Amino acid sequence: MEAEQRMSRRERRRLRTREEILVAARELLLEVGPEALSLRQVARRADFSPAALYTYFASRDELVAALFDESFERLDAYLRRVSVELPPAERVVELGMAYMDFARDNPMDLRCILAANSREELPPSKGVALGLGAARLIGETFREGVRQGVFSADSGLSAAEMAYGTWALVHGMTLIAGVDLSEVKDEVSAEPRRVLEAFVALLTE
Repeated sequence: MEAEQRMSRRERRRLRTREEILVAARELLLEVGPEALSLRQVARRADFSPAALYTYFASRDELVAALFDESFERLDAYLRRVSVELPPAERVVELGMAYMDFARDNPMDLRCILAANSREELPPSKGVALGLGAARLIGETFREGVRQGVFSADSGLSAAEMAYGTWALVHGMTLIAGVDLSEVKDEVSAEPRRVLEAFVALLTE
């Protein structure tokens, strides 16, 4: 916010316009997919001329990469809220819950992230490395916990394998969070925190 206040009126107007374009582009990306997205479609949705749009984004690939970057930056901000002062086992749980909170609060960004990570033909985004940092945070926490003796070597898993299993569990719970389980509530209980805490506890025994 302070950085924006230091901008000139013209710079602030340009920044707001760029954000309006990205909002329209994100809506379209989720409707038609990143491969089918075109600058002409975005211009129409944002009520801009195609020529005006080119002053903000030189190509479709540049626009798609900007969308991905924003989504990964939002994810990183959620994860960075988790205190590094928490004990490793508790920190792992909170990182997982932070990811799920991000997914719940930012469903469009989650879909952008899934698209960015699943299609090799899409334009490169610096945000992908930032997104992988989410997994890296969990991995670093497990390595710290192993060094401290918090996580048991008796499990037969390395710190990296513990991180993989935890990330897979969190990601899986995130994907099914939108599924209506009311008809099978007696067979399937959707309480992610309890499940994650129990899983992490198994690695400390």
